Amino acid sequence: MERRGGWDFADLGMKQTQYLTHFFHHWTAKFIPQIPARAIERYARPGDVVLDPFMGCGTTLVEAARLGHDAWGTDINPLAVRIARAKVTPIDRAQLADYLAWLKAASDKPEAHLADTAALFEGSERWFRDDVARAVRAILDRARELEPETRNFVEVGLSDLLKGISNARMDRTMPQLPRTPSYVDKKHYHRVVDNRTRKINPFRRLLNQLRRMSAALEEFLRLARGRAEPILHDARDLASLGRTAGLAVTSPPYWSAQNYQRLHRLSFRVLGLEAPGTGEIGRRPRAYLGEMEQVIAQLAKVLSGHFVLVIGEAQDGIHEEVRDLCVARGMNLKDTFRRKLSNQAFFVKAVKNEFIYVFERRG
Repeated sequence: MERRGGWDFADLGMKQTQYLTHFFHHWTAKFIPQIPARAIERYARPGDVVLDPFMGCGTTLVEAARLGHDAWGTDINPLAVRIARAKVTPIDRAQLADYLAWLKAASDKPEAHLADTAALFEGSERWFRDDVARAVRAILDRARELEPETRNFVEVGLSDLLKGISNARMDRTMPQLPRTPSYVDKKHYHRVVDNRTRKINPFRRLLNQLRRMSAALEEFLRLARGRAEPILHDARDLASLGRTAGLAVTSPPYWSAQNYQRLHRLSFRVLGLEAPGTGEIGRRPRAYLGEMEQVIAQLAKVLSGHFVLVIGEAQDGIHEEVRDLCVARGMNLKDTFRRKLSNQAFFVKAVKNEFIYVFERRG
């Protein structure tokens, strides 16, 4: 087993882990790009197509394309797929420039650019102040004039801002309304937040967000030597896509996976996305191993090279059972690495370490 520090990356700060398009969205529990990057550099052969069956927001796809490999990934969550598309897909830069010019004018005089209606979804008046909701409505209405990928780019940028401009508590990971408009933010220096009076200019926030995203996407497209394709699809049915890969790199959902549609509920509602419901693996802990076995069986059909599995260490040994499922499906365990989770900001705080299992397909 390789020494633990080899895969910890504990010395890296946000700047080192949020380069290129990786910062586009605060997607929950994504792994740092150094992990798939190292896996690709070590185990991908020249010309290998890279696959991530639990793609999430596309970290593996970004790194594969950057390193010169075509890549495809699947996820059952439509918001994840839209984020991944925004990270790797060219947009109409002239259209975006016009949209940014409109945002600039709206940010300077927001009252002149608000929509007539504040309706975003049923009950949205509880989540957004009237002026904020009307600004969001105007942003969405204007984005409908854009071609599909540019519109998606704008809406992903907006999605990342929604919780911060809403009435939701700033000190909660799960969107939660305070009991009163004024509350104490227990996460950020115990300051008092008053949702009735705090300054919120959605036009300006989105303008700044999209400017950063646009520069990052331009740099990514300049550097990328491979093509990445995110696909809305269930990993339990990979083979039906008729695609193959020479390397798979993934971090599957945990056996007690968080409810992503609740975490990103505002994005689902504002953007009108269909939630995957209980279909997400990990939402039913008792079914976890059976569902993972389905995915591994499908993976064995489409993969011809290595499989790098990044999975949390469980006290009851579930990670080892998933490892053994891979071996049972004709994969030789080639390498095992253990990494410490030094900056774990998400839910499964009992998970202190991750295992990185590297398999090689037999035959």
